[in-house]
Amino acid sequence: MVRIPKWEIFEASFVCGREFENPFTDVCLTAEFVSKAGCYSVDGFFDGDGTWKIRFSPMHEGEWSYVTHSNMPELDRQKGSFCCCEPVSRGPLTLNPQFPNWFFRGDGEAQLIVNDGWFPHTANGHELPFEDLEFQQPSEKDFNSYFDILASNGVNMVVGMSELYARQKSITDTSFVWPWRIVDAENNRIDRERFNLDFYRRWESNLAHAKKLDMFYAFELLYDDSLIRPREWNNHPYNVKNGGWLESDPGTQVCWQNLFDVSNAESKKYLGRYLHYTLARLACFSNVIWEVGAENANLAVLPERMLPHALMPVEKVAEWYIYWARFINLHDPYGRLRTFGDTTHHPLMVCAHGNDFVLTQDPRNYPRDPLSYYTAMRNYGKLYWQYARPMVIGEMTSSNNGDYERERRMYWIAMTSGYIMGRSDRHFSPITGDTLTESLKFNLDGVPVIYKYLSAMRSYVEKNVRFWRMEPAYEKVESSDLVCMMESEGEEYLLYFVNGGSAKLNVPASDFVWLNPRTGEIHMTGSVEAGENEFCAPKADDPRESDWVLHIKAKDFSPEGA
Repeated sequence: MVRIPKWEIFEASFVCGREFENPFTDVCLTAEFVSKAGCYSVDGFFDGDGTWKIRFSPMHEGEWSYVTHSNMPELDRQKGSFCCCEPVSRGPLTLNPQFPNWFFRGDGEAQLIVNDGWFPHTANGHELPFEDLEFQQPSEKDFNSYFDILASNGVNMVVGMSELYARQKSITDTSFVWPWRIVDAENNRIDRERFNLDFYRRWESNLAHAKKLDMFYAFELLYDDSLIRPREWNNHPYNVKNGGWLESDPGTQVCWQNLFDVSNAESKKYLGRYLHYTLARLACFSNVIWEVGAENANLAVLPERMLPHALMPVEKVAEWYIYWARFINLHDPYGRLRTFGDTTHHPLMVCAHGNDFVLTQDPRNYPRDPLSYYTAMRNYGKLYWQYARPMVIGEMTSSNNGDYERERRMYWIAMTSGYIMGRSDRHFSPITGDTLTESLKFNLDGVPVIYKYLSAMRSYVEKNVRFWRMEPAYEKVESSDLVCMMESEGEEYLLYFVNGGSAKLNVPASDFVWLNPRTGEIHMTGSVEAGENEFCAPKADDPRESDWVLHIKAKDFSPEGA
C-alpha cells in the first residue's frame, strides 16, 4: 500500500478521453476520503491533456480510502487507498486558543514566525534598471532562489503581493500572472472561462520548494488596492475590457464600489469558480496561508480629496470579506489560516469571522524621528494585543530602505511587543540572477545584514524563550525606548533596550542573560536575588550598537510549556 506521511500530499490522476468545449466547467469531479478519524470531501481539477487530478493531504495517521464522484462515467466511482504514516514535518500553521496571539504548528508546538513581508512589488519607475516599471516579472527559478536565501537566514514567512503587477501593461512571464488563461500577453488580456495551467504548475513548484525549506507563503487570492488606481485598474484581469467581468464604477476610471458589491452575480460566479479551482490545486500544501486581500487599509480612510470614489462604509467591505472568507472555509477541507490582508485597527474587520490573524501595515501617522517612531511601534503592539490573535506587519513604510540598524530595532520592538514585523516597502523584483536585488540597489557585498540579525533573533528565541506564554508588560517599564514582555506568573522576562539604559524590575530570584542582537552572542550572564533589581545595559561607544536584549528566568523556572 502506498505510504504518505501525515500532512504530505497524495495525488491520483484520471483520464477522460472525451472532447469538451470547456473541460474546466463541463466536468465536475470530487472525492471522499475516509479514515477512522473522519470523512473529508475535496474537489478535483482539470490539469490538461484529458487528465483530471485529485489531491489530498491527510491530517491523521492510519489507513485511508477514497471514492470519486463525477458527472462523467469515466471519472465516477474510482476507488483507491493509502496509508498515512508518521510525519516528516511539523505540519501547518495553526492557532491555540490558550495562547491566541502566537502561531502554533500542526504538531501542537509553538512556532516563532520571522516574516519578510509583502513581496514582490512591481516597480514605480525609477532610475535603476530593476526599478523600471516594465521590468521582467520574476520566474519560478527566481522565487526558488529567493526562498533559498531567505530560509538560510532564518526567515520562514513571505506574503504575496502579485496583483500589483497590474501596473505593468504587458505580461512577460505567463506563469507569474494571471490565474486565468492569457490570450494577449502584450496587452494583459485573459480568458475568464479558462485557467492558466502554467500559472498553477509554477506556484505548485514554488510552494513545494518553500515547504521543503519549512517556509510559509501567504498566497494572495482576490484583491489589493490596485483597483482604486486608474493605471492598475486599466491593466487588471477583473476589468471587463481585459476579458474580466467587472465594469468601472460609474463616472470613474477605477473599480471599487462594484468590487465590494456582494450581490454581484457575475463576481460571485467567476471569483467562486476561481477559488474552487485554486483551493483544489493548492490547499493540499500545508505551508500555504490564504491572503484574502492586501493593502485594504485604504478602505474608508483615504482623504476624500485624494480618492473620493474610494470612500465607503466599512460595513460593506467587511461583508464582502466575510462572505469570501466563509466560501474559502467551506471549500478548504484543511482549514488553512485566512487573513483579510490589511484591516487597519477597525474592530469590525480585525475581529470578523474569517480573519484568523491580522495582516496590516505599520502605523502610518508617526513622527519621523527614530525614537518617536519606536514608541509608535511599541504602542502598535499594545493596540493589537487586545484582539487576541497573531498580528503580522505586511510592510513597514518608514522609508528605511538600507537602514538596517533601525530595521533590526523594529523587529525586536515587535517581538517584545507581541507581534511580528515585516520588511520595508521594496518596489523591485526580489532577485536578479542569484543575488537579492536589494543588495544591488544598495551596493552590498552579500546578503543585507538585516537577515543576519533576524537569523540571530530567531535562533536565540526559539532555543531559549517560551515566547508563546508571554505577553507585553508595558506597566513594568516607563522608558519610551524600552520594551518588555513577561510570562504571566513572572517566571520569565524578555526586555529590549532600544538605546541602552537601565530598568528596575521586581523579580523572583533569577538568572539573566544579556544578548547582543547584532551578533546573537551572549555578552554577559548573571544572577539576582528576589526583589527589586536594577539591570543596566552594557555600554556601547557606537550609538548604532547601543541596543541590547535582556532575558530573565526565575531560578525555579519550569521548562515544561504548552
